Amino acid sequence: MLPTFNIEEIFNTPFSQETFKILYHQPINMPVILHPHKHDFYMIMVIEQGSGVHTIDFQDYEVKERTAFFLAPGQAHKWILSPDTTGYQVLFSSSFLLPSNQNFPFFNISAIPALLLGVSDYDQLFNELQSLQQESVLKKAFYKEQLKNRLLVILTLLKRAYWNAFKDTEYVGNNRIVQNYLLLLEKYYHTNSEVAFYADKLHVTANYLNQVCRKKWGTTASNLIKERILLEAKRSIALTDLDIKEVAFSLGFTDISYFSRFFKKQSGLSPLEFRNRNK
Repeated sequence: MLPTFNIEEIFNTPFSQETFKILYHQPINMPVILHPHKHDFYMIMVIEQGSGVHTIDFQDYEVKERTAFFLAPGQAHKWILSPDTTGYQVLFSSSFLLPSNQNFPFFNISAIPALLLGVSDYDQLFNELQSLQQESVLKKAFYKEQLKNRLLVILTLLKRAYWNAFKDTEYVGNNRIVQNYLLLLEKYYHTNSEVAFYADKLHVTANYLNQVCRKKWGTTASNLIKERILLEAKRSIALTDLDIKEVAFSLGFTDISYFSRFFKKQSGLSPLEFRNRNK
């Protein structure tokens, strides 16, 4: 599978057991990251000024002022930013704060991981980020509790802005069955590809789960499984040197020919064609 980095490795601070980090880039110290990688932590990046492209799970998103980006553990990303890019970067592990994806939809694997903020939303968020950084630097009594409290405020402000931007789309909502299905899918996609397995855990029928997903996402529960498997296959094929057979086996396929047919049908390319195109 893909190499995954933690906060200590990103900042070259071994044995520190860091679970939280906030940085203000003025300007950013690493404007070009050409090789995609994954994290085992959550990340929020809020652009103050600058331009470029942030690629998250093979999708390109424009970088411009007042844009927030979201990464959940396991997502692959890279970027090419202008040298004058400034803004905040907040990194935190699930042991520091576990933001339920039901509460913060931008961390769902299927959600759009970029949000253009309005001026007032951005100003309020920026003030909160400044306070969060100050708390991190001063380290007064009970500062870790305060860091968590301030981080929750920031996440909630972003949730409000995300809701206003996407409330008429499938990316937000409070359908508990769909949200729980997505959480289960993230946990079991590499070992279970049958809708009935997830429906049973949700105590509904497979037909009902398909109906709910079609209403919420415009696609079936089965297609969501295929999309999740395809995404992980793309990550492994493009970003590692694993043999195609190893990739197939890691995703629950016992027949390499069937995996190759599945991949080509879903992506339009064979696994080797996709690897060559993304090297």
